[in-house]
Amino acid sequence: MKSSAEKENIVIIGSGIGGLSAGILLARLGWRVSIVEKNSVPGGLMRSYRRAGLNCPVGVHYVGALGANEPLGRMFAFLGLNVENLFCRMGQEGVIDRYLFDDFSFDLPPGIKAYEENLRKAFPKDAAAIDYVMNNLREISGRMQDTAFLLNQGDPFQNMDYYQPLGEFLNKLAASPGLRAVLSVPCQLIGVEPDGCPLIIHHMVLAGYLFSAWRLKDSGAKMADILMERFYELGGKLFLNDAAEEILLESAKVTGIRLKSNFELPADNIIADVHPKILLNLLQPDSLRPSYRHRISGLQETDGVIAVQVSVDAAAHPEIEHNIYRLSITEKGSIEDGVFYQIRHGNNQSNLLSIITESLYREWSRWEETLSGKRGEDYEQKKLGIAHELLKNASVVFGELKNAEIIDVFTPLTIRDYVSCPEGSCYGVLRSDKQLLKIASINNLPIGGLYLTGQNALAPGVLGSVLGSFNVAKQILGAERFDRDIKRQI
Repeated sequence: MKSSAEKENIVIIGSGIGGLSAGILLARLGWRVSIVEKNSVPGGLMRSYRRAGLNCPVGVHYVGALGANEPLGRMFAFLGLNVENLFCRMGQEGVIDRYLFDDFSFDLPPGIKAYEENLRKAFPKDAAAIDYVMNNLREISGRMQDTAFLLNQGDPFQNMDYYQPLGEFLNKLAASPGLRAVLSVPCQLIGVEPDGCPLIIHHMVLAGYLFSAWRLKDSGAKMADILMERFYELGGKLFLNDAAEEILLESAKVTGIRLKSNFELPADNIIADVHPKILLNLLQPDSLRPSYRHRISGLQETDGVIAVQVSVDAAAHPEIEHNIYRLSITEKGSIEDGVFYQIRHGNNQSNLLSIITESLYREWSRWEETLSGKRGEDYEQKKLGIAHELLKNASVVFGELKNAEIIDVFTPLTIRDYVSCPEGSCYGVLRSDKQLLKIASINNLPIGGLYLTGQNALAPGVLGSVLGSFNVAKQILGAERFDRDIKRQI
C-alpha cells in the first residue's frame, strides 16, 4: 500500500464498468483516483433506465464466468463486489440460450460436458468435427482458469492456430451447415462475422457462458450504483456532468486534464475508458505521430443494434429463465439474420420483453448530424416502424402477446450520443483477425502516463472490460508490485 506521501493522482475518463472497476482497483491499492463523466449518472452501457415503471437494460443482459473460482468471479471478489447480491445464476432448468432456426432448435446448456452432449445429439454425423471443437474448447477454458490468463501475464495462448478465423476452422473440419450455424452464434454476441472472428475470441466468449451464466437480480442502474458506492468507500471522487475536453501534456507525459467547465485536474496517470477515436479528440494534433493517429482513426467498428423494449402482460407472459435467439441461415449454415429475445420480471402487472437485432449505422445517416431528442418526426416514424415489425415477428416465437406496448426504442445514434461511441457500436472496435495487431498496438500508447481500459482495450463485454482494468493496473504498478499486491491474492 502506498503511503500518503507517495500517493499519485489518477484521473479516469468515463464511468462505464471499465472505468469504475479500474477506479476501485487502484483506489484500493492506495492511489488518489478521480473519475470524470460527461453524463449526469455513472455506469455507461452498464446502467439501465426506466420506462413505464420497468427497468430497461442497455448493455448488460447476461454475463458469464462469475462463479467463485471463475475468471470474472475472482476479479469481482478482489474488487470487493458480492456476485450473489447483484446476479442470479441462469440455467437451473438446463438451458441458458435457446437457438431457434428455421428447421431445428438447439439449447445451450450450462457446462462444457452438457454442451458436448447436446452437440453430439443434434449432429451425430459431425463426430470428428465435434472432437476437434471440444478439445480446443477444453484447452482454452482450462487456461482461462489460470492466473496467467486472468491477469494477462504473458501470452497463455502460444498456438497460432487459435488466431485463425472460426469460418476457416469450420471449413477445414467440413462442418455440416447445422453445426456451423450453432457454433457461429457466439460471434453474434461480440458483433464479429465467423469468417473474421479469431478462434481464440470465439472460444473465450463461449467458454465464459459455459462456465456459468448470470442475470442481474435487479437492474443495471443498481449495478452501476453499487460499483459507484464501492469506489466512494475507497476514497474515490466522481465528477458528473462535466466531459473531458483536453488531456494536458508536458514533454510527452500527461500532467492533467481540462474539463468542459474549464476546471483542471492534475494527474500523474490518465486512464481512458472511452473509444480510442474519442481519445484522439482529447489530444493536440502534434502529440501523436500521423501514422499512429491514422492507425486509430482507421479502426473498423462492429455494427450497431436497434433495441425495442416492450411491456407485456405479466400473467400471460411470465419471466423466461433463458434467452431466445431467432436465427435465419443460408444453405451452408451462415447466419443471415438474428434476433435476441429476453423476458424479465417487471412488476405485478407487466413484464419486460427486450428485442435486439442488428442495425447498421449507415441506415441512420440521414440523422447523423442530429442529437438525441432533436431528430424530428421522420426519425421517430422510422424507428417505430422497425419496432412494430420486430414486435409482429416476435409473435412467431411467443404467440399473441397480450397487452403488448412499445415503451422505448434505441438505435445506433442513441448509443453514439450516450457513450460517445463512433457509429453507435455496443461492442466497440471490430475484433477481427485483420485488426488484432492494430488493436494490440493501441494498448501501448506513446504518451507517458496515458492508458486505455474498457471493452476497446482488451476484449468486449463485462469480462473483457474488467480484464482491461486489471491489465491497466499492471501497466501502472509494474510487474513486481502487481504480482505481490494482486496476482497472489486472486
